[in-house]
Formats: sequence, structure tokens, C-alpha cells
Amino acid sequence: MDARQVNCDQACSTEISRSVPSSAIRGWANRRANFRAALTTLIVGSLLMLAASQLAFAQTESVVYSFANPPDGYGPESSLAADAAGNMYVTTVNGGAHNQGAIVMLTPSATESVLYSFQSGTSDGHHPVAGLVPFKGSPSFVGTTTSGGTTNNGAVFFVNPGVGEGTFYNFLGGTDGANPYSALTQIGTNYVYGTTYNGGQYGYGTVFSFRISDGLEEILHSFNSAFPTLDGAHPYGALTVHKALMYGTTQTGGASNLGTVFSITETGTYTLIYSFKGGATDGQSPNAGVLFDSAGNIYGTTYGGGQSNAGVVYKISAGGVESVLHSFGRNSADGSNPYSSLIKAKGAFYGTTLQGGSANGGTIYKITAAGVETVVHQFAGGADGFNPYGALLLGKDKALYGTTQIGGTSHLGTVFKLIP
Repeated sequence: MDARQVNCDQACSTEISRSVPSSAIRGWANRRANFRAALTTLIVGSLLMLAASQLAFAQTESVVYSFANPPDGYGPESSLAADAAGNMYVTTVNGGAHNQGAIVMLTPSATESVLYSFQSGTSDGHHPVAGLVPFKGSPSFVGTTTSGGTTNNGAVFFVNPGVGEGTFYNFLGGTDGANPYSALTQIGTNYVYGTTYNGGQYGYGTVFSFRISDGLEEILHSFNSAFPTLDGAHPYGALTVHKALMYGTTQTGGASNLGTVFSITETGTYTLIYSFKGGATDGQSPNAGVLFDSAGNIYGTTYGGGQSNAGVVYKISAGGVESVLHSFGRNSADGSNPYSSLIKAKGAFYGTTLQGGSANGGTIYKITAAGVETVVHQFAGGADGFNPYGALLLGKDKALYGTTQIGGTSHLGTVFKLIP
């Protein structure tokens, strides 16, 4: 409070005392004191909130690598994978020697190399969207391509960084599925599981298993979005294993045709857990897989729905009750349209939004199990990167790593690092 305020207070008190009883003066003075106390509390609280926001943005983000023109890969939409030595691996939708996509390795010192370039007219497919998954018990990684292969319906492939790349399976596009967008999930030492976006008995996609030892592919479930089944359609995200079950999502289908969450056993017993309703109070159209906490609650994101139809973070309790933890804003600093799954790090969940933020290029956010959300980085475009599709990776150094589809020095995508 400055001198002018003190003088005004004194003059006002003197003037009022000439015409008002002393008891009223005391009451007014008490109310004034209470108002000042409340105002002080409000100001201090606002400053603390501002400080917390500033601390959130004080987390350090940096670009580790900027993708360049072919023969380099570019335009990554996948999450990163890592090996025991700290090397990171990523697939790019485009680029490579034939501009059909590539598999790229990045050493801990940020030295980049193209391990494999996909090309048309071969059995190994092209344009991989999903990330690689380390194959347990070997130095290899497994992955999928959305197209290419012998019938242009996609493929399952493996890559050994010291040896080369090979194809496990080519999708035929009929009942065996077509166009896998999701990463694979390994159970045991001989089986991987995944989903196809199209194909299957009804054309709405599949859940499949693949036996590494002899190349046997088996369809565990064909999605049927027609009435009365309404069990989901077009799975996009990867499967998550929890207590001997696999869990996943579909972009559409279900009771409202706005997407589902489901579980399935290794032998194909399918259970519909939840159908999204959309609107202001629920999410819709999930692209991402799910995550579990220690109590068995399910967490995930949807691309649309919520208060601004810009996506949500949702929770499904162990008893099957769904709730929206956070609704993203439309073209706001909060971020909008989350595309990727959540990860656990430092006692909270972290994720990315495809759009929103200060330049509408996406954000990195943190959210607690109680739904308290904080934006920790806003992608600014340019050299910083733009539009992160993939989920974050927790590195050996406890930093978070991810990719953006565009931005960087050549505007062809980046690998970035965030120190939370």
C-alpha cells in the first residue's frame, strides 16, 4: 500500500466520523479490513497460480534431431523405441532411399542413420505408421506397415540393427485383415498380437495373433459394427496387456458409433467394456491405446468429444464406470485433439496433443489421476517441431522423448527431448 492510499484512508475515516455513529464506523472499518484481507488472499493466490504456470513451462524442451530430405526418413507419426544401450528407433511414413518410408536409428549422441528404406514392389510393405517394438529375447524389433506387401494391404516385418530387415507376414485384405496402423504387442517368446484397421469377416478390422516360429497368423476377432452386435470398428491404437487380458480401442462403432474400449483374451474371447457417447460430457473417436494404474483403473484419450469437441482424457474404473478427467479446449493454450496414448512418469501421466497451444502445433501436458492438467510445453513450429502424433518415451536418463511429424530445420519432423 502506498502513501496516497494511506492518506485517502485517513481522510475518508475523518469525514465519515463527522456524520455517522461510532459503532457504524467500527462496523465499516471491520468490513473494510475483511475486504482487504480477502483481496490480499486473492492476489496472493493469483500470484501463486501464475508462478505454478511459469514453473510448468520452465521444463526444458530441446530438439535432438531434425529429419531431412531423402534418403533420410521424414514425417514420423510413430512413437520411439529404445534398446539397452540407449539407442532410439523410429519409423517414418515417408522418406528413405525410395521415399516409401524408413527405419531410423538415433544414438545417444544424436548420430542418425537409416537402417532400412521401404520400397514398392516388395513383400516388406511401405509407409509404416506404427512404431517398432523390441522383440523379447533377441536384438530385433517388430513392426507393421499400413500398405505395400504382396497385395498392398500391409505387412508384419522385423529389423535387426546389425543384420537387416525381413518380412514375417503379408496381409491379403480379406478375412485375415488389412492395413494395420497399430504397434504390435508381444506375449511370451513366440507370439505377437495386433490389430488391422480394415478387413476381417465384416470389413471393420480385426485383432490377430502371429506365431513367429512358423509364420502362422490367426484372427482372434473380426469387428462387427452392424446392429445388433455393435462391438466396435476400425481399431487404430496398440493393445495393452493387463492381468492376462489385452485391452484396446476402436475409432468408431459401439452403441453410438463413436468408438469403444474392449478387452480380449489370447484365445479370442471378446468383451465390450465401454461405448463412447460423445457430446460435451464424453469423448469420442479414440486413436490411442489405454493405460492402467495399480488399482486397475483404465486411462486413455479421445481425439474428439468433450466440452469443446477437442478431445478428452478419460478414466474407466475397475468397476467399469467411465468419467472424463479433462476436456481439451479448441485452439487454446491447453492443447487440443490428443492422438497418442498416455505414459506414466514421475507420479503422473504425460501425453501430447496434436494441435492447440500457442501456435496450434500441439502441446506436451501432464495430468494427475485426479484430473489436474498442466501444459508443460507448447510447440512453436519452426525449428521446434509441430504436430506430435506418437506417444512419449521415458528414456534411461528419465527424460521424455518424442517425435513431431513436421517442423525442425527442414520442416520434415523432429525427435525432441523434454526434461520434466
